[in-house]
Amino acid sequence: MSIEPIGFIVLLLGLLSMVNGARFAITTLCLSTLFGAAAALQLPALGGSSIQPSHLLVLFLVVAALLRPAQTQATLASMAYPGPGFWFAAYILFSVASSFFLPRIFAGATLVYSSARDSTGMMSTVAAPLSPGSSNLSQSVYLLGDLACFAVVSGLARLGYARFIALQLIVASIACFALALIDIGTFLTDQSYLLDVIRNANYTMHTAETISGFKRIVGPFPEASTYGAVALAYFSFTLMLWLERVQSRIAGLATLFIGPTIILCTSTTAYIAGIFVVCMFVLYCLKRLISGPATAPHVTLLVITLFLIPCGIVALSLVPDAWDSIAGLVNTTLSDKLQSQSGEERTAWNTLALIAFVDTATFGAGLGTVRASSFIAALLSNVGLTGTLLFAAFLYSLVRASGRHMSGDRQMRTIGNAAIMASIAQVASAAISGSGTDLGLLFSTTAGLAAGCLATNTSPRRATRSLANRTPLETSTSLMRAPMFSIR
Repeated sequence: MSIEPIGFIVLLLGLLSMVNGARFAITTLCLSTLFGAAAALQLPALGGSSIQPSHLLVLFLVVAALLRPAQTQATLASMAYPGPGFWFAAYILFSVASSFFLPRIFAGATLVYSSARDSTGMMSTVAAPLSPGSSNLSQSVYLLGDLACFAVVSGLARLGYARFIALQLIVASIACFALALIDIGTFLTDQSYLLDVIRNANYTMHTAETISGFKRIVGPFPEASTYGAVALAYFSFTLMLWLERVQSRIAGLATLFIGPTIILCTSTTAYIAGIFVVCMFVLYCLKRLISGPATAPHVTLLVITLFLIPCGIVALSLVPDAWDSIAGLVNTTLSDKLQSQSGEERTAWNTLALIAFVDTATFGAGLGTVRASSFIAALLSNVGLTGTLLFAAFLYSLVRASGRHMSGDRQMRTIGNAAIMASIAQVASAAISGSGTDLGLLFSTTAGLAAGCLATNTSPRRATRSLANRTPLETSTSLMRAPMFSIR
């Protein structure tokens, strides 16, 4: 194991998180999820695996919660039956168990594209017989980190930190936009090496690619599709907050910033998932317009999506040069994608993944064994029908919580719904191009925030009273106090 220069900074921030408590830990975690191309630790013994800053900080986040009894109790309560946390824990624990047993039970039963990386960070481009590998362990660790992140964030939301967590996600979305600008600026000035400090992970980097004259925006991530998926999640979160007038000024500003970068990132994943997300928001606004009460932001979004955007497309068609550039971009990223070398490779991955699902009698080959190009294919081929149904139960429980939580604090309900929209956006993106079953820590953060906000038996006032009634030992530090401010 070797520690990268950025790793020492992460370790320092982790220690400060343990001392300063929840708010500092959440702030650093939300910002660290942006550095998807960075490595805090390198693990050559595990096939050259790279530990990202966010995964390392989760460890300190958990320790910080365990040092405070009230937060520990809330964290454990977030996984109680029949809430979303229970099903998420069941899905992850089953996946971890499958990573040990299934690759050995079905060894040699089928051909797969392995998820394991060699010492250079490259994945095999040749199908090989199913067998255990280093990715079984690494993927298990990642998923356990996802579970820990979900539980702690959900517990903190129950204790009244939801508004603070929402604010940090908004700040992270603005930082995502700023890093996209830096990516473009360093590319145009031929100074891309300045970002090498946050692009040191053992991944294949696609940071200097262009399509039809457009620079593919990658920001702090290794490729445009990853940036597009993350940006779309932030866009969904901030847009919902703006629509419901919760933290509307900063949320509206973040939406205005991050939206154009999704269009300019030239990611097929972001485009297809973005259409799905926009349709969800249009249906949501139409529902509010019909059943009420609709506000000015709801009407504004409907006017933009149903009138201004079609008019803009018609106007562009009258300018030949601009229309040819846009048409070329659309053809390259959408129409011609399946015929490209990348499209053919991804089709082959999904084909073998689904064959593995059948060849293993629907049990799956085990977490981290099979590489695919769709989250759905990855679920079926790695954790089988059982794991897929457990994840579906979790997602259903999370979405259903929004329908049950119709009363109580309006801001908490809105933040929970915004977090659900961000989570659905990430699932949609992964369903198009996700190579594995790990949706990442940003998904765990938004899903945990949604579960904590929409818990039927918890509200900020009750959580505050609960803390007030605890013994001096549990509340002796000011870091355990729930934030008592409201941001509008």
